[in-house]
Amino acid sequence: MSEDADLLVVGAGTAGLPVAIEAARAGLRVELVDAADDIGGTLRVSAGHMSAAGTRRQRQAGIDDDPDRHFADVMRIGHHEGDAALIRLAVDEAPGLVDWLDENGFPFAPGTPVVYHGHSPYSRPRTYWGVAHGQSIRETLRPLLDEQVAAGNVTLRLRSRAVELTTGGGAVTGAVVQTADGPRELRAGVTVLASGGYGANPGLFAALTPGNPRLVTNAVETSTGDAIEMASPLGAVVRFAELHTPRLGLLERRSDPGRVDLWSALANLAPAERPPREIWVNARGERFTAEDLDDVTCHERVVQEQPGAEFWIVFDEASIDAGAPLVPRWGAERLREEARRGDVAWVADDLPGLARRAGIDPDGLLHTVGAYHRAVDEGADPLGRRVLDHRVTRPPYYAVRSVAALLCSFGGLDVDTGFRVRRDGGGVVPGLYALGEAIGMGATSGAAFCGGMAVTPALAFGRLLGRRLAAKA
Repeated sequence: MSEDADLLVVGAGTAGLPVAIEAARAGLRVELVDAADDIGGTLRVSAGHMSAAGTRRQRQAGIDDDPDRHFADVMRIGHHEGDAALIRLAVDEAPGLVDWLDENGFPFAPGTPVVYHGHSPYSRPRTYWGVAHGQSIRETLRPLLDEQVAAGNVTLRLRSRAVELTTGGGAVTGAVVQTADGPRELRAGVTVLASGGYGANPGLFAALTPGNPRLVTNAVETSTGDAIEMASPLGAVVRFAELHTPRLGLLERRSDPGRVDLWSALANLAPAERPPREIWVNARGERFTAEDLDDVTCHERVVQEQPGAEFWIVFDEASIDAGAPLVPRWGAERLREEARRGDVAWVADDLPGLARRAGIDPDGLLHTVGAYHRAVDEGADPLGRRVLDHRVTRPPYYAVRSVAALLCSFGGLDVDTGFRVRRDGGGVVPGLYALGEAIGMGATSGAAFCGGMAVTPALAFGRLLGRRLAAKA
């Protein structure tokens, strides 16, 4: 069966929702399909961080900021990688996006915007999120979508996965969508791929990421790289996968390999918020970085270089209650409980016993702790650590294992500033556009996690493309 629409949007998430909403409000007939059983995509698990300079909320708080400074910060933090033209467009559109959410009742978390230290920080307070993080964005957009569905401007098809793009006359004409009732062809004048990244596709992750690292992921189950796999046969190319950067502090349970959960188990390793009372060691028991280094991106990348892309946070009983908890969601008693369980944390009365239980080389750990104590005595650490207030001397001893884990896909489809999917060697795929994680976080964030430069561009570009397509029509 064939059906006609002005616009087919594949993916009802961070980028797909605003495309559909804006296009429908301007009068286009929109088909919106998603493989999940509800809208939102990665907003179900995302922190929902947005960054914008020159917003109404900044002005009300007396914060002097503008897109030029935002752009300079993104380029600095991202090591001048990524697509500078898309980054420039994103920071220019960002304040309007945040103000638009504000006008639609977005429940900002108290105190935002802030300088966020979970990633390499900006020079100004320009990071925002909602009281329910990513779900605050979803629930702000839901009534806007519902209005267009009720008006007959949007047909929403959930539990419907696009499996193949259709073409005619050299242009994309829509897609074959697998529904509960079987496959059906949806035809449209324009098709937008906003179906997320490839964080739930180990094979594609391995094929795209240099070094073939093991995939440990926080991605939703629908992030299988469908946009890449559907567009590649038409000549589309993937870029920026080599910029892959893991999220620091995620904890992988031995009982659930390959998965992490940003909300239930995340260690706070940002020295600006929580000066370290622990040491970090790799499987050989060696320290490999100054734990209080200000450059979070450097920490994220050096973890990738360790054996197994994993490390252990080692400390003693005295450090547990000496300040803010290592894992905020756990607190002190839950940490002790997890250590007794021995799945992602371990405890022992001596360091060799701790090492054996946790999977660390015992001799290496003993040597490293001794060397660290000498650095504390001398007030100078060979790795450059400045916070030398805590030793590892009071039993029992603890270790918590952290891994280099994927939070966002850095590779994605190559697009121009009109979001048209480009072919290798030049030219575009007529009738095909892509947005959000389908174009890769590397495009808008460079070689680092720049706060808000995944969610904000997805939302802002979605709104912009929806308006542009409507204007063309």
